[in-house]
Amino acid sequence: MHLHRFSLRSAVLPLAFGTLLAGCTPDQSEPTPNAGTLDVAKYLAVGDGYTAGLSDGGLTATSQEYAYPALIARQIIRLNPEASFTQGLLPAGTGTGYLTLRGIDDRGLPQTSRVTRGRAVRGSFFANPTACGGPDTTFLYAQAASSPLSQNLGVPGLGLTQIEVAGLGNTANQSRTGSFNPYFERLLPANDNRTYLQAVTDASASASFFTFFMGLGDALPYVLSGGECGSFPNTTTLNANAKKVLDRLTSNSRKGVIALLPTLQNLPVLRLGGKDGIRRTLTQGASPDSIYVRSAPANVVRAIDAGDFILPAGLARLGAAEQITLPNGTTVTARYGLSKRNPLVRRDVLDYFEFSRVNSPLVALNTELDRLAKTVYKLPTVNLDDELFTQVNRRISVNGVEYSSEPVRGNFYSLDLYSLTPRGNALLANTFIKVINANYQANIPFVDPNSLPTTARPQ
Repeated sequence: MHLHRFSLRSAVLPLAFGTLLAGCTPDQSEPTPNAGTLDVAKYLAVGDGYTAGLSDGGLTATSQEYAYPALIARQIIRLNPEASFTQGLLPAGTGTGYLTLRGIDDRGLPQTSRVTRGRAVRGSFFANPTACGGPDTTFLYAQAASSPLSQNLGVPGLGLTQIEVAGLGNTANQSRTGSFNPYFERLLPANDNRTYLQAVTDASASASFFTFFMGLGDALPYVLSGGECGSFPNTTTLNANAKKVLDRLTSNSRKGVIALLPTLQNLPVLRLGGKDGIRRTLTQGASPDSIYVRSAPANVVRAIDAGDFILPAGLARLGAAEQITLPNGTTVTARYGLSKRNPLVRRDVLDYFEFSRVNSPLVALNTELDRLAKTVYKLPTVNLDDELFTQVNRRISVNGVEYSSEPVRGNFYSLDLYSLTPRGNALLANTFIKVINANYQANIPFVDPNSLPTTARPQ
């Protein structure tokens, strides 16, 4: 598998916008595109699943093409046809598996199935027999050309807490829980023991500018499992490791943009089942204080709290009449989550305590990133919450097309309810471009999100 290099002919997108969101009318007197004070010859993107192009619960060659760094690079090549941006793409038409839509239930929630056919798998191994959820199989995916390193160093599942794990991409560590990432492995030479931090150091040596968007990868495994799997990040480690990555990226006074993370509760995976979401309409007349959950750590049944988040799997089952067996052996029918006899299981709820444990370190990381950007690196930040994710939650219109956090119909979030569609990635790319233009006196054209497909699933 070869690294994919953009060409000018394949890179041009049809329309530039003078404004990112509200209004969004084409600028009739658009200035000539230029890079201003920024050297765009070689762009490096550093991050986790969002940077890699994860969409619909998986990575595909199509989703990689629509990752926000790829869209930024396409616009940059309009300024400088000699600029380069390589990605370690999966073979065309393949991926790592993804979700497909079966329908939308009467509550507005997507019903999905996982597609595994056509996966770009070159091997597998049985791993983590004691891991949360029981035994599992880890797959090795089609490798990208390992030299030079991909200029998109987005790695799904990567946490800032893992950047100095030696052998994270080495198959020799495949049986060690938490010490192997197949998405990182496919970007490296065989049996490569370098850390992600070393990979950033190597790739940045020839880079002229960068974007940094990391941190959500440390939280999502814990969030998506209702606090049952993964671990919540440590504030000290997150902050220290973010600085280590940024120290490498900013060496030799390299310019770039540092992203501040969106808040977790803005993501539909939590928002739909939070106090401001739709759960009040899902209980068929029952009040929120009559939704019950089996809570950790005491394992007692209690009424749901305003600070709890019911996850999508729990929302899909909420209120369903189910046959359960009581401790005395009697079988009764009880509605899931609406009866103390059949409460929501812990995995279906991220409770207020678990949310605080995982959210507080991310809030602290944002504070530290903002401080580092302003006082240490003197670089601009993009506040993804204020500039994009919160706006989408309130609904925005781009040239007559509405974008919102609504599943499926909202155009922004993919079927996993946290990663983005190609159009969502276009809006994310434009948010970065807006900051680049404002801070580097540049005029990089915006991406037209409406020209992109609504899904990155292979067609």
